[in-house]
Amino acid sequence: MALRILAVLLLAATAAAAPTLLITTSASYTGTISTTYQYMYIIINNSSKYLNISNINVIVPPYSAKIVYVPVNGSYPPPLVIYYKIEYINATLSNNILYASNNSLIRIMITIKNYMPFNVPVTILVPQSPHVDVFANKLPTSVEALGGTTVYQWSLFVANNATLTVTYRIKSFGSFGAVTLPNIEAIADVDLGGYISQANETINTLNNTYIYLENLTYGINIFINSLNNFTNNLNNLKTILNISSTAFREGAVGLNSSQYVIYALNSQLSALSSSLIGVAQTLNRSLLLVQYEYGYLVTLANTLQTQADAIAAYEKSLNTTTSALSADIQDLETVYNNLQIIKNNLYSIQNQLYNIKNKINNIKTNNTYILNATNALGQELDNAIAATSSAISMVDSAQSSVGALINILANTRSALISIGGQLYQVGALLNQTASSTRTNASAFLNQTPTVILNASRSLAEIANNLTKLNAQLAGYISAIEKGADLLNSEAQSLASTIPEIDALLSSIRQEQAALGLANSIFSNYLYNITNTINNYKLYESIVKNYENIYNSTNIRYTFVLEMPTAVNQGELNINVTLTTTNATNYSSSIYLLLLIPIVFILIGLIAFLIK
Repeated sequence: MALRILAVLLLAATAAAAPTLLITTSASYTGTISTTYQYMYIIINNSSKYLNISNINVIVPPYSAKIVYVPVNGSYPPPLVIYYKIEYINATLSNNILYASNNSLIRIMITIKNYMPFNVPVTILVPQSPHVDVFANKLPTSVEALGGTTVYQWSLFVANNATLTVTYRIKSFGSFGAVTLPNIEAIADVDLGGYISQANETINTLNNTYIYLENLTYGINIFINSLNNFTNNLNNLKTILNISSTAFREGAVGLNSSQYVIYALNSQLSALSSSLIGVAQTLNRSLLLVQYEYGYLVTLANTLQTQADAIAAYEKSLNTTTSALSADIQDLETVYNNLQIIKNNLYSIQNQLYNIKNKINNIKTNNTYILNATNALGQELDNAIAATSSAISMVDSAQSSVGALINILANTRSALISIGGQLYQVGALLNQTASSTRTNASAFLNQTPTVILNASRSLAEIANNLTKLNAQLAGYISAIEKGADLLNSEAQSLASTIPEIDALLSSIRQEQAALGLANSIFSNYLYNITNTINNYKLYESIVKNYENIYNSTNIRYTFVLEMPTAVNQGELNINVTLTTTNATNYSSSIYLLLLIPIVFILIGLIAFLIK
């Protein structure tokens, strides 16, 4: 009730800082322990009038401040507990008096158990005594002079528990033969509000990091999908190259076969030319053979027409081949454009990776876990950026190879179109010759008596035309051979590109494995960050429970260990020995019997006064 009234008065008339709960534990070398609780208020009177808080008898002058301590009836769980154990070496504790001598050792083993979910700073203070040397298993953090007394100070940052062993060595006794051992004091300041603020800040930082990693994981998945599409396109390109190489080889075989057709045609044309010349000569000598020659000319015309049809069929085959090459060129151009799209996507992903890395580098925090996590993420981002650059180089190389293939196929297609045009001219010439032969045969039949001389001349002209055609066909054989060599060369070139594509596919598979590993690592980071956030939230709820229990966010825990007074055992033995006599002197014995309790009383009184 007093606390509530005081709080109302403070809120109504003053500006006061949040109260601090003071928990003080006094422990004795005898094992007794007592704890007191009180709130410490800093009352600030900002008014021009006196502030009178009657229920606690506090008067605060105008524009001044006072510190008020309000006892608390009840008990609170301390934020940490200090256990101690005392060992006496070459000394004996009896009836709360420590009987010792020079170089006696008193070892105090202190264990601090922290019940807070965060680290708590603890300061242990031991004052220096002129009669006692102080040792510890840890070097003191500092040695301070407080009020004319030198004090050893150990500053500990306690996570779960911490230990400290302090040893006293008695080096001398006072003029009364006794010395009080220095007390040990431990002070811990617990800032619940500061931890809650830090926990909220850490949770916000972890949430932002989670979002960054989630976006990075999304970008990596997009990159993996792009690589999968690129791998599929490379497999399709490999299939196209295999088909095109096979088609080129078959085309070369077809062109080589056409040479034999032309050779046969040359032989036939040579024979026809010679035959026509002989016919022309025979016509000049005899008209009896007109009918026979007529039939022969018709046969010749049919033969020429058959050769023209064969050339037309082969020309059609060339048209089919050029159409297939056109389709292949279009497919390769599609692949080329797809590679360009993939390269653009890789540049975009690389820019996203740089942006994410910059955002992670801008995270400012003193939390070691967050620093380690962001450093590890920076390294993984550098690996991902390097992998992206490597993939861009590979895509660019593949794009150059596809462009070269497009040029090769286009040149081959142009060569085949040229050959087809030349064959078209040969076919037209054969059709013309066949038509002329039929016309001449009719002339032989209808007008032989009158036009035999003209027919003879026409036959001679036809023979000359066939000779010219034979020369042209001989020139086409060389073009066909070059075309066949070109197709074979392109087939080998396409076949040699396939291992390069296989090597590129193998490299991409390695990159996919690396990206999969990075994706797994980021997923683990996300899982760990989620657990860390949940842990911070749990710890924050625990701290808030302590805040509700303490009714304060600031707690100062003070632990004082009172040490005994050491009495010089050697001086006590000497006094007893000096007062010892033989049994024959009765008065002296009575004196000694009376002196012994007096000595003990004096020693106890001296120890009490020194203490």
